[in-house]
Amino acid sequence: MTAPGHISDAPASSLPSEFLPQLPPEPQQAAPSSEALSAALRTVAPSVGPRSAAPSVGVLHRVFRGRPVLRRVSFVVGYEALSVLFTVFVLSALLGHHGGESIFLAVLLSTVATGWNYIWNTIFEAIERRTAVKGRGAAARAVHAVGYEGGVLVFTIPLVAFMLGVSLIEAVMIEGGLLVFFLAFTVIYTWIFDRVFGLPDSAR
Repeated sequence: MTAPGHISDAPASSLPSEFLPQLPPEPQQAAPSSEALSAALRTVAPSVGPRSAAPSVGVLHRVFRGRPVLRRVSFVVGYEALSVLFTVFVLSALLGHHGGESIFLAVLLSTVATGWNYIWNTIFEAIERRTAVKGRGAAARAVHAVGYEGGVLVFTIPLVAFMLGVSLIEAVMIEGGLLVFFLAFTVIYTWIFDRVFGLPDSAR
């Protein structure tokens, strides 16, 4: 026994439990469910993933969407600039019309084709809007190319005959050679343009 006022040196663990302070039990946190983890990952993933929402192609799509005139002008300018280069090459290297004559004729043909190109694209897109078909498949691109090149022939055959001093038959042969090339060129150029700048609103 210990004297009154004397504190025992016995360890606290040897004291009876009723003299020890009773601490509240620590709350146990339940493990998060798989559904909660999945929801958290879906929320965080877009912010930590690679930033792929702003590629240059997507920006070009947005710039030309809802602006048919800007799209047609851009299409025609790029198309006719390349057409002039190819036409000068064909007239000079393959047909023997060298120098300023071939350049002047190429620019003149391109000017005529530019006007028809814009008109034909306007007509074609108006037809697309009236149909229920969306997108541009191989058949639509073929119709687009044939319609454009057919109109170009009607306007440029008399011009070639006059400028080169040849008969209409010879002009048809010259334009026929160019037609074979430009049919393929029109399809390829239109496909690349649609991929880079997006389809027109009429084909969406």
